Amino acid sequence: MEQSMKKTAMTNGLIIGGMLSLKFLLSTINSGIISIVTFSISIIIIFALYRLATRYRDNECVGIINYSRAFSFIFQVYFYGSIISSLVMLIYVGYINKEYLDAMINEVLKVYDSINFPIDDNVSSLMETIYKPAPFALLNLFSSAIVAAFWGLILAAFVKKDKSIFE
Repeated sequence: MEQSMKKTAMTNGLIIGGMLSLKFLLSTINSGIISIVTFSISIIIIFALYRLATRYRDNECVGIINYSRAFSFIFQVYFYGSIISSLVMLIYVGYINKEYLDAMINEVLKVYDSINFPIDDNVSSLMETIYKPAPFALLNLFSSAIVAAFWGLILAAFVKKDKSIFE
């Protein structure tokens, strides 16, 4: 049963990974309309996670799933999707648009300057380390794991379905 969940989660992770990748690629374009589209994709991802989890519950768990199993499934689906998204991100910032991370550093420095945040050599070297392709993709993967846990905790409550007391 665990192998079945992992296989289904990986397959469904492809769908979520495609959506997360599309969201990232669209977010690289600075446009108001595109911002609305990326926000819409975020909402669609949440609904897709719910639908994929209920489909898993109904088709592979015979309509019964406890909270921890639902959480585990949702977490795995989002995490596998995040791996795909991080790979797309790594390819994009490492090979397609190498100036993207430099532009991000400049934006962060402008924000720090506007709030009078002191920028010393340690902060500068840390930013230069983080805003390189591999660390940037790994940081995305780590933050996506936190997001996966967040949505897993919430959506699992809606997906769980206990065995009826009359059965």
